Amino acid sequence: MSRPIAVVVSSYTDLDDQRSRASGNFSTIWFGTCKAMAVEVTVNGEINNEIKFNMAIDIENGEDIVKYYEVKNGVRLDYYGSNTFYICNVDRPPLSERENFKVTLKPVV
Repeated sequence: MSRPIAVVVSSYTDLDDQRSRASGNFSTIWFGTCKAMAVEVTVNGEINNEIKFNMAIDIENGEDIVKYYEVKNGVRLDYYGSNTFYICNVDRPPLSERENFKVTLKPVV
């Protein structure tokens, strides 16, 4: 089993004082030997194929760059090294209660 690039627990709602963010910053830069990142999205430990989100890079001057659009479970992203990725613009199915979801990025070499 390979070590994941990142494991991010995120919220369906924006984080307090973060405008469009649904997760805090996370890093991919230390895993620069891989060619791609495989995405796994789970809710309560079960794979979820309905949640979609964007991944943006936090830029100090406030003009953040969205690097990946409509990311969901099973998608393979080209590797991009950044210390300041975050998840934003979450599109989710209607649920009776708001649960957190987990995004795991796995290396593809």
